[in-house]
Amino acid sequence: MVALASMPLAILAPHAALAQSGGGVNFPEPTWTDTVGPVAISSPTVATINGTQVVMFGSENGYLYVVNATTGEPMPGWPQPVDIAPGVPTAIESTPTLAFVNGPSRPPIILVGAGSTYVAHQQGGLVAFSTTGRLVFRFNTLDVFNEWNGGATPDGYREGVIATPVVGDITGDGEMDIVFGSWDHRLYALKPNGRLVRGFPLDTQDTIWSSAALFHVRGAPRRLDIFVGGDASGVAHCYGGFLYDVTYERHRPHIVWKRCENQTIWSSPAVGVITADGRPSVVVGTGFGETPPYRSGSYRLFAYSAKRGRRLAGWPVTTTGPTFGSPAIGTLPGSALPDVVDVSWCTKCAPSKSGVSVVNAFSGTGALLWTQQLEGANDFSSPIIADLLGNANNDVLVGSSNGLYPLDGATGQYLFGTSLSQSLTSCSMQDAPAVADIAGTGPGTGWRLFVICGGPKQITPTGRLISYPLPYAPAITPPWPMWRGNPDHTGVAP
Repeated sequence: MVALASMPLAILAPHAALAQSGGGVNFPEPTWTDTVGPVAISSPTVATINGTQVVMFGSENGYLYVVNATTGEPMPGWPQPVDIAPGVPTAIESTPTLAFVNGPSRPPIILVGAGSTYVAHQQGGLVAFSTTGRLVFRFNTLDVFNEWNGGATPDGYREGVIATPVVGDITGDGEMDIVFGSWDHRLYALKPNGRLVRGFPLDTQDTIWSSAALFHVRGAPRRLDIFVGGDASGVAHCYGGFLYDVTYERHRPHIVWKRCENQTIWSSPAVGVITADGRPSVVVGTGFGETPPYRSGSYRLFAYSAKRGRRLAGWPVTTTGPTFGSPAIGTLPGSALPDVVDVSWCTKCAPSKSGVSVVNAFSGTGALLWTQQLEGANDFSSPIIADLLGNANNDVLVGSSNGLYPLDGATGQYLFGTSLSQSLTSCSMQDAPAVADIAGTGPGTGWRLFVICGGPKQITPTGRLISYPLPYAPAITPPWPMWRGNPDHTGVAP
């Protein structure tokens, strides 16, 4: 059955999968499928709660789901409404984060942003729950404009948080902080009790779609900098978008460097070591906020040194269109250092191919390793990187509005019998998949692929969470197994 706003999810029996082969075997059919409300951008987070592995995700019906990763059954106390205005669930595009904000010996909490451009006239903000579904706190953002029609004056609705919250010690005091941006032009940092960290919010003058990455580059050994993208509409004579490096010192946040590019930055930055000097870099794509003809920053993937914000040699690289999701970082076959995988809309393709998206793999020096097309013009998805053939070589999984595609990490060729017109799944996918090793024996355990598809509600009112067994157990640890790399969503490659 279809899960309406007040209904729990339903568990369906396994159904036949496409007869697809890769490495001599067919891709297995799903073990279970849950039907839920429409899911557009919220990605599955696989985490462990009290010894049980779970999958967490949000829906445009305003409910946050936490299900047993083995069976797909709801965990006790779930799903729960994300109601910024009490009693009125708010649509979710953010991906939930499981965070030990009170230390590793205390129970974690689950954090998720609230708000959607697909569902109008709802209050935005951030909500924290206990792992049993009890409300821990709500945080209200500001009302600064009309996010559904672009009106410049407040409309009575606090702005949404599409960004995924990320948790880490940004002050260096040993306490975990909760970091996220909002469409209300603010970058927020909260203490574990939901109160603002001193000096926040930081007014960035324009909307933030990007999810932040946290990484230590300077100062006290445990203090993490914040790397996040944002729109720019004239501040500091910048029209397009900024990438920020924000550090915390003297009891307030400071912008160490910011780089203006002549296009919006809705993509979420990824941090990793991709060059031979061993220094961390920040990789991010540009969006589609400027009216055509697009500005010079369009159709680009940028890489900067994390410490100084300088562009890396060989970067930026050219993509076939705007990038909305987050690049993935991991070592592909034939490379000695981690590579970068990115997906973009194919707005530069010939008219006969304008209904496709394009996946590109780049080396750390910006050299194009391979490129592949996906059916589906509008791609909000983000790739993940994992060994799909059990041969100790990393491959790529990425979605589009046509479904999910497994690609060979060495060549970009379609795996398991898929093709441009034949994806692994038959429903639209605008988020990131996840792979995880689920402990135990029997159906639903072992290495699994979790896929959420369906939505937005205007296109597909029913969402699906699907659990596939991987045909081969990865022979190496996946370097980027889910959205933002890990359940903490730090956006950092190991």
